[in-house]
Amino acid sequence: MIGELGLIFLILSVIFSFLQFSEPTFKRFFNKNNLSENLIIIKLTNLTFFVTLLSFFCLTYSFVISDFSLLITSKNSNSELPLIYKITGVWGNHEGSILLWLLVMTFFSFLFSKQDIKDFELKRTIIIVQGGLCFLISLFILLTSNPFDRIFPPEIEGRDLNPLLQDPGLAIHPPFLYLGYVGFSIVYSMAVGALIKKKINREFISMMKPWIYLSWIFLTCGIGLGSWWAYYELGWGGFWFWDPVENASLLPWLTGTALLHSVIVAEKKDSLVSWTFLLAIITFSLSLLGTFLVRSGVLVSVHAFANDPSRGLFILVLLTLICGFGIYIFLKNFSNFSNERFIEPLSREGAISINNIFMLTITGTILIGTIYPLISDAFFSKKISVGAPFFNAVILPFVFPLVIGMIVGPFLKWGRDDFKSLVKRLKVYLLTIFLLSLCFWYFQNKGPILSIISFTLAIWLITSSLFEILVQFNLNLKNKQKKNWKISGKIYSQSFAHIGIALLIIGVTGGSMLKKEQIQFQKIGEIISIDEFQLKFLGVQRKKVENYQTDIGTFELYKKKQFIKNLMPEKRYYNFGKQTTTEAAIYSTLMGDIYVSIGDKNLDYEKTNSWTTRIWFNPFVPWIWLGVLMMTLGGLVALLSLMRKK
Repeated sequence: MIGELGLIFLILSVIFSFLQFSEPTFKRFFNKNNLSENLIIIKLTNLTFFVTLLSFFCLTYSFVISDFSLLITSKNSNSELPLIYKITGVWGNHEGSILLWLLVMTFFSFLFSKQDIKDFELKRTIIIVQGGLCFLISLFILLTSNPFDRIFPPEIEGRDLNPLLQDPGLAIHPPFLYLGYVGFSIVYSMAVGALIKKKINREFISMMKPWIYLSWIFLTCGIGLGSWWAYYELGWGGFWFWDPVENASLLPWLTGTALLHSVIVAEKKDSLVSWTFLLAIITFSLSLLGTFLVRSGVLVSVHAFANDPSRGLFILVLLTLICGFGIYIFLKNFSNFSNERFIEPLSREGAISINNIFMLTITGTILIGTIYPLISDAFFSKKISVGAPFFNAVILPFVFPLVIGMIVGPFLKWGRDDFKSLVKRLKVYLLTIFLLSLCFWYFQNKGPILSIISFTLAIWLITSSLFEILVQFNLNLKNKQKKNWKISGKIYSQSFAHIGIALLIIGVTGGSMLKKEQIQFQKIGEIISIDEFQLKFLGVQRKKVENYQTDIGTFELYKKKQFIKNLMPEKRYYNFGKQTTTEAAIYSTLMGDIYVSIGDKNLDYEKTNSWTTRIWFNPFVPWIWLGVLMMTLGGLVALLSLMRKK
C-alpha cells in the first residue's frame, strides 16, 4: 500500500510540475476562482515540492520496514542492515538517487518561490522554466526508473546494499553533491528566464549571486566529502582516481567557479555579462552530463548506478533539450550584450577573465579525456582507457599560470592598472617569496622539481591572500565606515577561498609526488619502518558484526621508538552479497598520514605466519580536507555578507 501511495505522489509530481511549466497556457482555467497569478504559480510550486517529498518519504519508509515486494528494496537492502544504512540505501541505487535528485530540484524551486522579487513577471518566468526541468526529470523517473515497481512473489530476503556503500559517507556525500549539482538548476532557470524577459542588468545579476554561491558551496563540500570517503574506504591510499564520474563532478565545479568570478565582474563593472549567462547554462548542462555518465553505462566507473542504454538515451535527450534550449535563448538575445564594457588586460577584471579562460581550458581537457574512450569505441572500434598520466601531464601546464593569476590578481586595480605601479607594489612581496622559495628548496631538495614549484606557488598564494586580509583589516581599524565593513566580507571570502586552494595544492602535491609505499608479506611480530615511523604487526582476529564478518589486524605504531597508538585495519566479508571490502586504518598528523590496510593470508601461512600488508606515508594529505574547509568557509562568508547586505 505504501508503494502504491508513493507512486501516486510521484504521478502527482509529474502533473503539478507540468502545470507549473504550462501555467501560461492554463492561466484562464486556474483563474476561475479569481486567484492572482502570483498565488497560482506559487501554489503549484509548493504542491510539486510537497508531493515529491511525500513520494520520497514513502520510499524511505519501504526501506525501513524492509518491504521486499518492491524491486528496489529487494535489490538494495536486507533485514539485517543497520537502520542508518536502510535509510541511506534509499539513494544508494539508480531509482532512489534520481528521486532524491528530483526532490532537491523541487526544493530549490520551493525556496526560490519564497524569495521576495519586485519584478514578479521575471520571477514567474524563472519558476516556469524550473517547472519545465522538474517535469522532464519526474517524467524520466516515471517512464524509465520507477522506484515503486512491485515483484511477485515478494522476496523473502533482500540481496543487500553494496558493501562499499555501507558507510556513513553515503549519508552525507550524495546529498551534498546533489545540492550542488541540482542547485545550479535554479541558476540555469534564472539565466534563461532573464534572457526571455530581457532583464539583463546589475539588479538581476545581484539577485543571481547568492544562488551561485550556495550551489558552489554544496558542490565543493560534496566533491571534498567524496574524495575523503574514497580515501579511507577503498584501501588504496589515494584520494582521486580520475574516474569518469569523478571527472563529471569536477566539470561543473570548474565552470561554476568561473561563473562565481565572472558574476563579480558583471555586477561591479558591467563586463563579462554575456559570459556569466553562458556559464550559468553550461554549468547545469555539465551537471546533467555527469548524470548521463553515471546512469547510462557508456563508461566504466566504480560510481556507476546503472547499465541501461534506454535510460542513457532518455537522459541524453534531456541533456540535448535543456542545453540546446538554453544556448538557443542565449544566442537569440546575444545582441542585448552589446553594451558590455571593454576589459583592460592589466586590471583585476582582466586577471579574472584570463583565469576563466584557463579554467574553461582545463574543463574542456578533462571532458575530452573522459569521453574520448567512448568516441574511440564508437567510431574507431578501439577500446582505450585514459587515466591519471594523461590528465596530470595535460592539465598541469594550465594549473600553474592559473595559480599565478590568483596570486597577482588581488594586487591589480579595477578598471586599469599601471605596470610600473604594479611592480612597485609587488617589489617587497616578491623578495619575500623568493626567500621563502629558497627555504622550501632546501627543505625539499630531494623531491621532484614539480613538487618544489607547487609548494612555492602555494606559499605565494597563501602570503598574497594573508596580505590582502591584513590590508583590509587595517583599513577597517582606521576607518570604521559601513562601506569598509561591507567590502571586507568580499575580501575575506576571496582570501579564505584562495588559501583553501593553496592548502589543496600542498596536500595533492604531497600525496601524489612525495608519498612512500610499502607492500609486503609481514610476519606476526615483524616491524616495518616507513619515514620516521615503525609499525609492529601483532596479528589478525576474526569478529562477527551484524551483517558481516571481519578480520581485524592490529599494528602498534611507533615514532622514533616511542609508542603512539594501535592501528586496526579491517577486511570485511558480507553475509548476503558475499563481497569483500577493505577498511584502512589511518593515523593523521599535520605533516601527513600513516595509512595501513591488510590483504590476504600468505598461502603458506602455516609456515610463514604472515599476511599481506600495505603501508603508506602520505605527506600533507590532511591539508586537502583543510583546503576544502577553507574554500567552503570562503563561500559561506561571501554568502552571509550578501544576505547581510540585503
